[in-house]
Amino acid sequence: MKQLFTNNKQEYPPMHTGNTKKIFATKALLCIALLFSSHYMLGQNAFDNNLVRYTDSLGEVFLDMPLLTLPSQSQAYNTTGGFFQSYMNPGLENSLSYSADLYTAAHFGLKKAIRFKNSTFWQIFTQRLAISVFDVMVMQMPLGVSWLHEEYHRGVMTKYGVNSFNEVLLLQLGSSTIAVSHETDEDMAMLCDKHHADFVRLMSAGHEAVVDLNRNLQSNGFFYHQNLDNEVLYWMNNIQNILYLMTCANGTGEENMAERNMVENTIESRDFTGLDMNAWIHALCNPDLPYSARGTHPSGVGINRYISYNDISDEGKEYLHRQVGLDVLNFISPMMFGFSRFRLAQTEQGIYYGNFAFRHYLTAFGSDAALDLYLQAPKFNAYATLHGYSNYKHHFGGLEIGLVDFPLLDNRMHIGGTLMGWLQPKEMLFNTATGTIGGLVKARLSYHSRFLDPYAEFGWKSKGWVAGNANLDNGFFMRAGLRWILN
Repeated sequence: MKQLFTNNKQEYPPMHTGNTKKIFATKALLCIALLFSSHYMLGQNAFDNNLVRYTDSLGEVFLDMPLLTLPSQSQAYNTTGGFFQSYMNPGLENSLSYSADLYTAAHFGLKKAIRFKNSTFWQIFTQRLAISVFDVMVMQMPLGVSWLHEEYHRGVMTKYGVNSFNEVLLLQLGSSTIAVSHETDEDMAMLCDKHHADFVRLMSAGHEAVVDLNRNLQSNGFFYHQNLDNEVLYWMNNIQNILYLMTCANGTGEENMAERNMVENTIESRDFTGLDMNAWIHALCNPDLPYSARGTHPSGVGINRYISYNDISDEGKEYLHRQVGLDVLNFISPMMFGFSRFRLAQTEQGIYYGNFAFRHYLTAFGSDAALDLYLQAPKFNAYATLHGYSNYKHHFGGLEIGLVDFPLLDNRMHIGGTLMGWLQPKEMLFNTATGTIGGLVKARLSYHSRFLDPYAEFGWKSKGWVAGNANLDNGFFMRAGLRWILN
């Protein structure tokens, strides 16, 4: 694979999460967070008999190994033309599992390996230092958060047979540019003109990936008492997302992005969209604008793909600034500060734990400001999510409830599931006041053993946007795989 700029040594602004400015910011945050987290963890034991239960035990730690995922796996097969090649297009669900596995395995291994007999402080500090250094090092490596960001983009394209290349695989560590390249202009025009809601979702999918990763790890931390010291990673991920949003909302880097566009003389060298949120808000505000209206690329070859800040309407710019403010919601959770669960009550049956987390997603029609509520009771695990969907000027809502690993047959079988109902903007339009009712149902069954849990999930959803599900239309989905128990 080739470098994008073999004839030009100038550094250009980042397209996606491989952002030099963001990397420096996260490293600065890392130092602060390490000092903070290491000191607070010593004090957390004081709450052990009160509100927060902290234990040095790592609980149940596992890796999710999906073996069959439909329809995304069949779509990848049709896109790449081969069974083994299809694994290079893992889709949203599988790429999330792979990335979560990387961080879970590494954090588990480092925490188990680093022990000090005579100093709790230095043990906690060194564990968190090693974990945080690892997280910074793998940020732009395969399975890291930048890779996941780009795979969510690719997963939306794979649905329609559009192949692409994730440039994280080039291992340009520290690069200010990470692109999803090798798409044709004809394919991009097809997505824009014939599947516009998916085209909008394509632009925001990278932001969605990072929120999904935090949600996955935090949920596992709560229900399985994992205590894997993920807090610095949570902060790094959220800061990357909000900095990227701010870059687009403020028009930062416009001049350098134009310079980059001038030297991309071949179609395959170009990123699929440029700055994600510029393209996202432009597509939201212009649902009937054909892709060809973007004009000819400065080289004279192909379409000028990148949306500049000046191309965005005043209403679009105002909406982008609103999303920056809403993105702060992703920082609001006790789990961001290491409090993985709160003791709610104690009865003869056992202890009840709870926690919460706010989420902010960019969607195919606008945004979703959600509240996750977690409950662990002596005999069951459950969660509920209140969804606050909105487009430009109108608000809608939804409710999601779920059961996690309910034991049956003397704990040999576990069942779980999710029910969702929503009112989302009709046709996923940015300006409509009309809502459409929809929903999702999913069931999960697993066999529980000491080391390996085979599982299968089956579900159906109606037309609508659901985080982590690439399909905006109605249809069935399924997933089967193995859960490898580490601890």
